[in-house]
Amino acid sequence: MNNFRMWAYSMIAIGTINWDYQRHHSNVVLNSLLIIVPGLVLLALTFTDGGKKFLQNQIVKWGWAVIGIAALVFAFTNK
Repeated sequence: MNNFRMWAYSMIAIGTINWDYQRHHSNVVLNSLLIIVPGLVLLALTFTDGGKKFLQNQIVKWGWAVIGIAALVFAFTNK
């Protein structure tokens, strides 16, 4: 679960940094929340028993990897 928590913290931190650096853009709230919310969901899943069981599935692990990578790529490429 530690890897998932670090992944979640990274998404939250990068989304927050994105919010700060792009605050002059009109869609900064939506763009940043697209990065922060998946991180919050993943973090919440790591603290519940059902979420921990859910995250043990290999397909779910790959799914969160895709979601996380997409969010991070979006964070660095959105303008």
